[in-house]
Amino acid sequence: MTKKTRVTTRQFVDLILGKELSTSEIYELAHQVYPDGDLTRMSILTRLRNMVRSPHAEIVVKSQGNKARYTLISASESFITRGEVNYRSNSQHTPSDKRLWHFNPVELRFCHLHKMFDQALAAVRGNVNG
Repeated sequence: MTKKTRVTTRQFVDLILGKELSTSEIYELAHQVYPDGDLTRMSILTRLRNMVRSPHAEIVVKSQGNKARYTLISASESFITRGEVNYRSNSQHTPSDKRLWHFNPVELRFCHLHKMFDQALAAVRGNVNG
């Protein structure tokens, strides 16, 4: 199996710019131009949805669902840059931060005071109910 290469945001924009295409046509065109590309139908839909939502890309959508056709009018350099910066592949796993929270001294003092109050209240409730 060959290693898939990422189709960049710039390549995707250049691929569909000025053409009226359905998602299936974009998929076929992408695999003709970039045979080792990583574009799936889901990633194409995600990229198109991001273009529709972005103020940095102008795209016309005709119809809905499976019959939708997309025409990319323009995409600013800002859109292309942000597309690359915000890219996260499925294989890139960032481990969650397991460190303790860092509080400034005033917050930490308040937390300790709150903890002491809760413990005192629990002790009083325990004695009253006991």
